[in-house]
Amino acid sequence: MTAPKVHANLSAGLNARLRKSPSEIRRMLELHELYLRRKGGIPADLTLQSLAGVVLRGINLTGAKLAGADLTDGDFQGAIFDKCDLFSADLTRANLRDASFVGADLRGVILREANLRGARLPDVDLRAGNLLSVAPGGSGFKFARADMGKVDLTGAALAGANISGANLRQATLSTADLTGADLTGAILTRAKLIGTRLSGAKLAGCDLSRADLAAADLRGADLAGASVEGANLEGSDLSGANIPDVDFSTANLAGARINLSMSSLSLEIQGLIEQHRLWAASQGANGAQADLSGRSFACIDFKGIDFSGANFAGCDLSGANFTEAILVMANLAQANLQRAELARANLGGANLEAADLTGADLTGARFTPVEIKRPDGSSTGRFWPSNLAGANLRAARLAGACLTGASLRGANLSEADLTGADLREARLDDANLEGARMDGAKLPGGSV
Repeated sequence: MTAPKVHANLSAGLNARLRKSPSEIRRMLELHELYLRRKGGIPADLTLQSLAGVVLRGINLTGAKLAGADLTDGDFQGAIFDKCDLFSADLTRANLRDASFVGADLRGVILREANLRGARLPDVDLRAGNLLSVAPGGSGFKFARADMGKVDLTGAALAGANISGANLRQATLSTADLTGADLTGAILTRAKLIGTRLSGAKLAGCDLSRADLAAADLRGADLAGASVEGANLEGSDLSGANIPDVDFSTANLAGARINLSMSSLSLEIQGLIEQHRLWAASQGANGAQADLSGRSFACIDFKGIDFSGANFAGCDLSGANFTEAILVMANLAQANLQRAELARANLGGANLEAADLTGADLTGARFTPVEIKRPDGSSTGRFWPSNLAGANLRAARLAGACLTGASLRGANLSEADLTGADLREARLDDANLEGARMDGAKLPGGSV
């Protein structure tokens, strides 16, 4: 074993009677090994001692007392810290790869820039701690806090761990298992949580601003009051998550599985939508027609709402739910509707020119022309067709959709499902139908 180096700052603050020499620490570890092998010995009590810079790969420290110990820059790869008391210990820059901390007390621990790739930390307590430790210089006291800034916990097993209130700024937790973990009030600003398992986790009041949660599993997680400003949630699964008072307006929700209620929108937007609903219901007698152009409504649940005549031009509507919604004569030009749910929606006369509907569900949707009437309600004999010119409908589901008379000039319908769709009288000039499924579809020149 490499002789432990005593940390200067800590040694200055410790009573000489309590400070152990490297040889004494080495002897304590030998006795601890005998204790674990049931050949005599005693469990190691290294409270407030310094093991800074030691190389102790694979060592078994089960049940040892290391509260307030200085383990900075130590190499503990594959070590066993099960049931250890590491309250307020300093593990800054320590190599803890594949180490085990089952049942360990890690309250107030400092893990800044430590490497815990593949470490096992199920059900551990990583809350902020208040163990009194001697301040540098030997005078006064300071309070310890769980500081894990820039720590590498890639692939770590942290299911059920208590990490509430911890500082995890810029930490790497990608592919880690945090199922059911308590991260209430934790700071995860700019943290990497790519593919992290967080189902059932407690993230209430957590700061996830600018964190990368791409493809993270957040099913059933509690995110009440969490900050996700600028966070990347692309491809994440938030099914069943508790998300009251969470503002997703600046987060990237592309491909995320989430349905946000309209209550998550600002009061101003909610007011505009309510006024539009009154306008549509009264045929313009009350309320006001909504101009919502250029705004983000990604993943918002608009199921069944009447948005006839609303202006959504240039909006981000990716993942939004418009199932059975009424969008007659609505303006959706250049809108982002990737993976949007529009099954059985009424889009008669709607303008979707150059809109992106990649992967959208338009099963049974209607794009039929709308009859133009005079102010007195009498017919003019003219009809306004739906406009999908230049729209990107790649891999969109259009089975059973009615596109009679719609303009699909230059539209991209490659790999789209048009099974049983009605395209009679539709304009398909320069449309891309490569790889599209057309079984039973009715085309301008006849059925397929």
